[in-house]
Amino acid sequence: MSHFARWLLASILLVSSPVPVLAQPESCCTTNTDDDDLSYEESFHPCREDDRGKELEHRVEARIEGDLAHLTVHRTFHNASQRYTELYDWLELPLDATVHGFALESQGSWTEGTLLAASEAGRRYAVLRRKGTAAPRTSARLSAAGDGADLHLWNLPPGASVTVRYDLRIRLGYTRGHSFFSYPLTERESQPFKPCGGTDPRPVLTVAPPYPGAEVHIREARNQIARDALEASWPAKPFHGIDARAGFAPGGTGTVGFLQLRVGRLSEAPTRARVVFVMDASHSMGEELMTHQIALAREYLQHLPDATAEVVVFRRSAERLFGRLIPASEWETAVAALPAARLAPGNGSHLDEGLKLAQQVLQEGSGPARIIVLTDGLLRRAFDPLPPSPVTSAPDAAVHLQLLHGRVDHAPTHSRLNEPLVQKSCGLQLRPLELSMEALVRPMAWQKVHLENEQGTWLKEWKSLEEGQGVQLWLPSPQTTPGGLVLRGRSWGCTFTTLPVELDPAISNDLGRNAEGWSATRFRNWSEEDRPPAPEVVELLAKHGDWLSPARSFLAIPTGAGPSSARTRALPARRKGEGEGIAMGVVSGSLCDIRPWSIRKASPEFAEELTRLLQPALTACLGNGSKPSLQVRVETTGDEIVEVEVTGAASEAQATCVREATWALRLPALFDDGLAEAYTLTPLP
Repeated sequence: MSHFARWLLASILLVSSPVPVLAQPESCCTTNTDDDDLSYEESFHPCREDDRGKELEHRVEARIEGDLAHLTVHRTFHNASQRYTELYDWLELPLDATVHGFALESQGSWTEGTLLAASEAGRRYAVLRRKGTAAPRTSARLSAAGDGADLHLWNLPPGASVTVRYDLRIRLGYTRGHSFFSYPLTERESQPFKPCGGTDPRPVLTVAPPYPGAEVHIREARNQIARDALEASWPAKPFHGIDARAGFAPGGTGTVGFLQLRVGRLSEAPTRARVVFVMDASHSMGEELMTHQIALAREYLQHLPDATAEVVVFRRSAERLFGRLIPASEWETAVAALPAARLAPGNGSHLDEGLKLAQQVLQEGSGPARIIVLTDGLLRRAFDPLPPSPVTSAPDAAVHLQLLHGRVDHAPTHSRLNEPLVQKSCGLQLRPLELSMEALVRPMAWQKVHLENEQGTWLKEWKSLEEGQGVQLWLPSPQTTPGGLVLRGRSWGCTFTTLPVELDPAISNDLGRNAEGWSATRFRNWSEEDRPPAPEVVELLAKHGDWLSPARSFLAIPTGAGPSSARTRALPARRKGEGEGIAMGVVSGSLCDIRPWSIRKASPEFAEELTRLLQPALTACLGNGSKPSLQVRVETTGDEIVEVEVTGAASEAQATCVREATWALRLPALFDDGLAEAYTLTPLP
């Protein structure tokens, strides 16, 4: 049963039963176990000062093994009251994490938790909460609840503290060349829906260095679903190429697959390259943008200190600025010596003339050839890419286009600039500010990448995979495990590369845990192809797994624990669903945080149906005469009416008649979704 369903059932029972029920709070809420001396109203008071349970410490220790982060979490809770207490807390878990161990410490003794079927764990815990003769011993249950876990602590000693320990496993993320994981931050201030108040302790996170000399940085950040979290990151060990690995496991009628990609350094800068910068010197660029082009060329050459370079400017025709390929070390001096008139803007945007002259320049010398075109893309209509040339078709040659913002904003660029400027040449066509100049020095990404199986079927496409990028992806479920997966992509738009994907047993063995962690994450905006496995597959994988799941819960019961003499009144008879994760009756205690997270959007359908149901009563109460300006405000939670207000009645007797008739309504199944809403109704004419 979901976290919300348990909350809804608890809320309904609170209204329908004279026995209060433990509600689902956001943070710890305690329940008193010895309240025979209090009236119902007193024992039900939200958060009496002496009934508050408080979390004192939240400590997290992380160690890294391969692609996984292993977290050991210690959380300490204190019972400040003078009676034995039950405490409930919802523990938020990190994204994609799974719980693999649980233990309870009370009065100096640790009890290791046992992983049981969720129904069995619930049944055993319910037995402990009954009246008996055993000495009170603290026990605990940990069960899955959405993207977190429900913690129940029974028989907390008066004036004492207990500690729970649970172990988490998280698959590391990878971005910008860094490995990372995140840990959620608890709320640091009281919230309106937390009548218990108080401030949760900030988790203290420590991370053992993943390798000697690694610098781990911990900062506060937003995680993938925009929640506050502590993020721990460190530079990944340098590697070259793409680390592509996948794992598979049986799942239902087919297999479940998981792909992990990490992109390392893809190439090195060429040595003794020959570079020709083709610069747009037309009026649409202006003097300021000419200066900008010179600065971009300087930035480019900083990556190639042993290169030689020339500049070709084009207007109606093209001309060389230096007359020779100069060493990069002489760049500043040569540019400073240029007369201003050589860089002055003029009419004409004949890029094809500039490309022809650049090809002629590259006939000189030897070494990898590069042509870097800088322009705003406002060319004459007659422009066409140049035919192939041996100098630009060589395997180590490239012709790049870097578009710039010109003086004319939003002017369309020439349509042929989406093609290679020289036919059959390698190179990138970049929009303004799309990448750094280093991306034009050496290949730093694969473009037009796809993943395919051995039958040649495409399973996934990417526009590009860039250095430092990480990908984690669930694969479509084939009927049989694929014999081989390959990545195919292009480097600088022309060099076609094929990379086999390694079948990694470690990923295969961890696949069930991954599925549990991913599927538990609520509110994530999954794309259709990135979704985790179907719930029935996740449940199947978890059935025999060693992790917390909706099917399996942890129970920590110390030796000698049993129905306790701390109870002065027996619990009510077992209700349907007890022991299956449903919040059951508690004789007395504090109602904390019935959360207003689910509000039904206003819908005319519901309001019209409610008006139709109420109309006979309105007619009976108001009669057939002139109707006053009567309004009935009805507040509901699901199919239950929780508040009625009547205004504008002609008399108190009339208001009472309408009010009682409204309270007597039984809402149909249409309303039975557990969501809250308020309606303002008026009699039909």
